[in-house]
Amino acid sequence: MEKEDILKNLVAFSTAENELAIKEANHLIDVFKAIFSKEVEDYSTNADNNESIELVDPNKDELNIKINAAIEDFQKKQKEKKDLKEKKEQSNINTKKEILSRFKDLIDNKEKIAVLINGIKQIREDWKNSGDVPRKAFYELQKTYSQLNESFNYNLNIYKELKDNDLKRNFSLKNQVIHNLKALKDEKSINKVDTLLKQFQNEWEEIGPTFKDHWEQLKKDYWNEVHAIQKRIHEHYTKLKESSKENLEAKKKLIEKAAELAKAIPDNHKDFDAKSKLYKELQDEWKKIGPVAKAQSDKIWNEFRSHFDPFFEAKKEFYNKQKEASKILIEAKSKLIEKAKQIASDATANSSTQLIKDLQDDWKKIGHAGRFAEQKLWKKFRKECDAFFEKRESSKGARNQQEKENLNSKKSIIQEIIDLKEIDSSSIGSLVSKFEAIGKVAPKETQPLFQKFEKAVNEKMRAAEISAEEKNKIQLAIKKSLFSTASDPERAFNDAKYKITKKINEALKETSNLENNLGFFSVSKGKNKMLDDFNKKIENQKKQIESWKQDLKKLKQAYSQK
Repeated sequence: MEKEDILKNLVAFSTAENELAIKEANHLIDVFKAIFSKEVEDYSTNADNNESIELVDPNKDELNIKINAAIEDFQKKQKEKKDLKEKKEQSNINTKKEILSRFKDLIDNKEKIAVLINGIKQIREDWKNSGDVPRKAFYELQKTYSQLNESFNYNLNIYKELKDNDLKRNFSLKNQVIHNLKALKDEKSINKVDTLLKQFQNEWEEIGPTFKDHWEQLKKDYWNEVHAIQKRIHEHYTKLKESSKENLEAKKKLIEKAAELAKAIPDNHKDFDAKSKLYKELQDEWKKIGPVAKAQSDKIWNEFRSHFDPFFEAKKEFYNKQKEASKILIEAKSKLIEKAKQIASDATANSSTQLIKDLQDDWKKIGHAGRFAEQKLWKKFRKECDAFFEKRESSKGARNQQEKENLNSKKSIIQEIIDLKEIDSSSIGSLVSKFEAIGKVAPKETQPLFQKFEKAVNEKMRAAEISAEEKNKIQLAIKKSLFSTASDPERAFNDAKYKITKKINEALKETSNLENNLGFFSVSKGKNKMLDDFNKKIENQKKQIESWKQDLKKLKQAYSQK
């Protein structure tokens, strides 16, 4: 359920009167608490290491604030209603007792039948309008009222004054009430059964007398149904009470687990991540357990949450410190970007590349500024470095003739590889060595040329019977050729590393999304194929990630040996 719907429904239920609506509102509150708890956890986990995404504190989220206000308003109004209801019910008890006293006086009165009939009409009307009382009090008061009705209907011989058609009508109406009571067996909602029972009992009492010959059996049938329904209601609430006790014990055990878990606070990202998963498992278990008595619900939930707070506070502090450390690194690298920008703006054909290389060395010395920030900063820094080299190269007027010759020679080698018929490690290795020995090409030609070269060699190796050891040697030689080809090896290395790392991160994100989506599939026959396709896609993605990781490893090895 969306939070907007929760807010809308809570506002709608703010003036709820019946138990079903109130129960639904309380359920919505529990759902929101679970959502809010998850938002707090996600915020604590991601807010500190996700500089690229602006996250909103759940406690400051406008919608969350509105929902909490709606919850407070609902609970306040419900308390007011409860207090008012209890006061009103007590008043109604006194009213009903006063009506019963009047009823007794009426029965003892020796007035004319017409007076008595008018009196009973007023008493019944007053009784009907006297309002609700607590269940226990209702049954006793209703029983007394029924007995008085019997005394009035039979002892004062009202039946003699009623017409035969009225007796028949009342007989039919009372049988209809019995029929309606029997139909309650099929009603699953106990709250509805309880409400309808009171309604049908009032209807029964409002119906006038019927044939005396049928009365005893009719009354017996009526009370059999009433008692059976009352028994069902009693058993339901007894069972609910027992279930609440079992749920309470189960939740107490989870509190013990949470208390044990809270004894040790981690001091590193790995342990914080692992323990966060354990806390989430406890929360999931808690949600699966049914409700407890309302009087204990808030207390036991607060006790459970109290063992979470120290951990998440420590987690927040840990990542805040990391964030502060990252800020220092971010500021340092931002300054290098500004320096590179200034150098690029002043670049000429005679500009020394050493200025940029010095900045690149400084960049590596500063250290990693966090996964998300590092990627953004490196992209900006590389852009300024590229601008420097491009501006310097453009001022030369023409490409270096030797680089043109090297480019053509390397293209020829690539074509030789493509046209190679007899494929073995010796022939491929020889051409790779020739390619590496030719020399450098223009910076903008480096990556496209190397990609064509690598693709051609890999395709030939896939078609040849070459040992894994030989393949690794050749692939390492391929990576080394990138640095022999590039006029700026460090730039070429960083570019290649960035592209591979970007592919890995994007694939990891996609794999995570696919794994999360697995939970939407049931185990039914109709969805097995789709589920298999999903699992196959995930497996292929993981294989591709592993392949890219190996490429990155070989790239770093080749650069270290250049």
